[in-house]
Amino acid sequence: MNVMKVAIASRVHPASVGGLAAYQRELAAGLQTFQNVNTCFLSVQHSGSSDSEKTRQLKWPVSDLMSQSAWDRQFRLVSRLASRTKLLGIADSLSNMMNNQGSWSPASCEADVLHFVGTGWDIIGYPLWRQARKAGVPFTVWPAVHPKNWGDAAFDVRLYQKADAVFCQSDYERSHLASLGVPANKLFRCGLPPMCQTAGNAHTLRSRLEIGNRPTVLFLGRRDVGKGYPALLDAWPLVLQKCPDAVLLIAGPGDADHARLSNIPATSYRDLGCPSEQEKADAYAACDMFCMPSSHESFGIVYVEAWSYGKAVICGTAPASRELVEDGVTGLWSDQQPKQLAHCLLRLLTAPDLCRSIGQAGLRHQQSHYTAQNMVSMHLSSWSALSN
Repeated sequence: MNVMKVAIASRVHPASVGGLAAYQRELAAGLQTFQNVNTCFLSVQHSGSSDSEKTRQLKWPVSDLMSQSAWDRQFRLVSRLASRTKLLGIADSLSNMMNNQGSWSPASCEADVLHFVGTGWDIIGYPLWRQARKAGVPFTVWPAVHPKNWGDAAFDVRLYQKADAVFCQSDYERSHLASLGVPANKLFRCGLPPMCQTAGNAHTLRSRLEIGNRPTVLFLGRRDVGKGYPALLDAWPLVLQKCPDAVLLIAGPGDADHARLSNIPATSYRDLGCPSEQEKADAYAACDMFCMPSSHESFGIVYVEAWSYGKAVICGTAPASRELVEDGVTGLWSDQQPKQLAHCLLRLLTAPDLCRSIGQAGLRHQQSHYTAQNMVSMHLSSWSALSN
């Protein structure tokens, strides 16, 4: 049996924290588990960009494309041109000239597929595309676009047009890129499986936080307006008026927003900071529902992860999230108006049976559509078609 060799390249180190790194690890693990595929990682090396423990645990070789300082120099020069539509071609050529691809890892030349995780503005996508053309192998991209917010500038779209295939996380992302001029036959929809640990312990977390059996809502994400964090803090005092025992679990990077937290009794929330993978799994297991009313998403992996624990979810106005979550079936839709958000939270907090029913529907949906095997199968079928 022939062994396919896949090189996964990105400016983001696969042992870093965040969705793009988790996707790289999950894809590599799935390729090894489900198919006869050898995988390696190619990345920009940046001191402190990766978790040393995760790096030691990686089962696949990681090679450096360039140092972070070299990338910084490129970005300063190329970005001046890439921001002007008429100069995109020159920006592309300059990026190519600044890279001595002969010094890159041999893995980028020996691969049967060169799969890039990133956007045009990551700069290295263009020389990687040229390397793939020189080697005569498919060049595919996973950009994780946040439509109309990130990843869809002209310099990004130009790279996607050059690629042999672009993997989109939602139909909305796919139709958005098609409207910008990326050929529709290059766009493949591919959702994501849960990327959290499966052995979360609800009792451990509830005991440590001393919340007993109190009804609990989890927010896990960046603490910014886009994710709906301020709106949730503004809504929580309204929730407490009718459900005074409720507890809000907060987790993720960013400013805690002490001004808004000062309006919430200290007994009514717990701040988990940036949790470890085990703490994150424990939080999913411990909560009664998950809420992240975001306005911008490329997919919404946290909803899928919450579903994997059988939890109901509340999403925001992001089109990709509303494509993923069926209102009233696998979750609820809300905007970022505190009264509307509080209404949705109370609808589930005051009806535990409904909350559990919606959570179980979400679990069934996740198990049917968002698994590692489904993700790997989509990648392999696309790569096989391109190689034939």
